[in-house]
Amino acid sequence: MNLPVDWGTMWLGGFCAVGALGGLPVRGADYAAHAPLDDLLTLPPDTSLQNDVTLETAEQAWSERLGGAMVVLARDAYRARRLLHQAAGIQPGEWVGIPANASHDLAESVKHHKARPRFLDFDANLRLAASGTRFTWTQVLRGLWQPRNAAWLDCADTLPVPGAAERSAVTLFGLHLPDADDGPGALLVFSDEALYAEVKALRQAADRPNAALALAQAERLPELAERQSANLAEVRRGLREAAGLATHEPNRLALATAVAVQIPPECDAATFYAYVEQENTPVRWLPQIQPLHYAALRADGAPDHRGTAANLARWFYVPVGPDYSLEEIKHGVLGIVKAAEYLGARWRSNPAHAAEYAALMDQTYGAGHDAYRPLFALDGAFAAGE
Repeated sequence: MNLPVDWGTMWLGGFCAVGALGGLPVRGADYAAHAPLDDLLTLPPDTSLQNDVTLETAEQAWSERLGGAMVVLARDAYRARRLLHQAAGIQPGEWVGIPANASHDLAESVKHHKARPRFLDFDANLRLAASGTRFTWTQVLRGLWQPRNAAWLDCADTLPVPGAAERSAVTLFGLHLPDADDGPGALLVFSDEALYAEVKALRQAADRPNAALALAQAERLPELAERQSANLAEVRRGLREAAGLATHEPNRLALATAVAVQIPPECDAATFYAYVEQENTPVRWLPQIQPLHYAALRADGAPDHRGTAANLARWFYVPVGPDYSLEEIKHGVLGIVKAAEYLGARWRSNPAHAAEYAALMDQTYGAGHDAYRPLFALDGAFAAGE
């Protein structure tokens, strides 16, 4: 049995992180890294399938996976949204709230219903601004954060967390079925009984996914989610204890494919991201994954789209996979630790610890050293340059 990792003392000592070579050995030419969850969401094409599976059987299995929730399966996320818009009675020309960085698919599903997307700003924690519309879609990218007060929640780019008791009025997930004429599949999960009944009544034969594939994905989910959740927790713990940076709390509804890390306000966002990337850390900037929608930049778009873009640029994405080894988890954490160290942002969330560590660097290397110098407020004053 492996002992728990002591992230807080694993990498100390300035620019040359102690234990880096021992923790991250040079890999041989035949080394094969484990895949992140993003690459594993789709049901493997060689999955054995049950014969003569009905859609009702598949929906019952998904309902059981989700604690007895009311569910409707559809052929794809786009069609699932259109059924919901129709069931809710959204009128032509009616405004529907969506995030300023809404996916193209979400924005188009609103427009194709003859409704009008109202692009909403979001704050530094990616929380949507209030909307005066009857209906608002909250879209949580890759399950990275826990939404608050979201009536309609779009998580079509990931799978649900099994057994989640907390529910929005309706939440959309992708089924991520292999390419087939029946479509990749989508899952609508309801706590609104009337809306559930109306969507189910509106669904036609052409809206249905492959039932056998949908059932197989439901059967695969619990074990996949258990391993992924454990690795997400370990990456998040490493980033909190070794880097001292803010991460989003776990999503209790959607299975996250990564951990979101916030770039501290004292750092230039592009510089921080560049430093992390130069450490060969497998990260992506959130604006690279889902930037602001072009229509959100117009006069009738998001009112503070520049501020919203700046908020988005403060987050990046550390991919995680259910089969990641401890070495791979360390590799996802170390580059961020080093960037935070170089740029004076390490332990930004724990100023007292940062002050102790800075004093240790002074004691170890003497005056004028190039090791850690915090650039954020310590005990009410900025540590460097003041």
